[in-house]
Amino acid sequence: MVSAKHEGPIQIIRDNPEVVAQLLTTAFQIELSKDLVIRTASEEFTNIAPTAYRADNVIEICEGDSARPSMAVVVEVQQRQDPAKRRSWPVYLTTLRARTRCPCYLLVICPERPVAKWARESIKIGHPGFDLQPLVVGPGVGPLVATPEQAARTPEMTIVGTLANVTTPDREAMEITHAALVTIENAGHENADLYTDLVLNALPKAARRILEELVNTGIVDYEFKSDLFLRSQAKGKVRGEAESVLKVLDARGLSVSDEVRKQVLACTDQEQLDQWLVRAITVEHVDQLFG
Repeated sequence: MVSAKHEGPIQIIRDNPEVVAQLLTTAFQIELSKDLVIRTASEEFTNIAPTAYRADNVIEICEGDSARPSMAVVVEVQQRQDPAKRRSWPVYLTTLRARTRCPCYLLVICPERPVAKWARESIKIGHPGFDLQPLVVGPGVGPLVATPEQAARTPEMTIVGTLANVTTPDREAMEITHAALVTIENAGHENADLYTDLVLNALPKAARRILEELVNTGIVDYEFKSDLFLRSQAKGKVRGEAESVLKVLDARGLSVSDEVRKQVLACTDQEQLDQWLVRAITVEHVDQLFG
């Protein structure tokens, strides 16, 4: 099943394909000209065989006014070791090269260290000199961004780096991530809420607490102009209280149906959840929870 952790970096790249060019130059020192048009292209790869091939994302980079790409990049998010990918990735690149007639690269985003190590291994095609070395963004490649000021200039790449765990999520890293989130939110980006949720869901608890502290104390130069982060915190609090209602019922040995669990978890009314939590302590039957 496709997860938010898988789709998060891809969504950011679809929204901002220039992130791919930034990653190529920052992480892998691939030189690009300044006058570029960067666009998302078809992710489908046709083949004579009946097997269907589809990449997570394909980006084309064009120079100047040219409509033809001078470079194309296949972007994949990989959360586990999958031997089948080592067979399909070469197909992606060779098919894309035939379609675009330009140099093609494979960029793999791997948040987990063992997966990143696996993905970096050269893929032996068999023909002499015809090996594929994936470009991997993940633990071991960072830091991509060293200061909050750099994060404010390249916020989307900074967030992709955070989701890819390129550096240990300590206080310094969270200050950089915080600057990126603030920059995007204050620019009025339509997916600012989504990006914040992606980061909050991906961070370990300790890192999330650091990020929340940076917002609440206001001790850094970058501040949210709206209540974006507070709304994200509020959603987490509501979810936590809904789970508390169910935990109380379970602890008391009351039978809770799947329907009731869904109803409680779907509730976003803080006052209603407060009432349910109080009732959960005393009701004799779950049906009494709803009054």
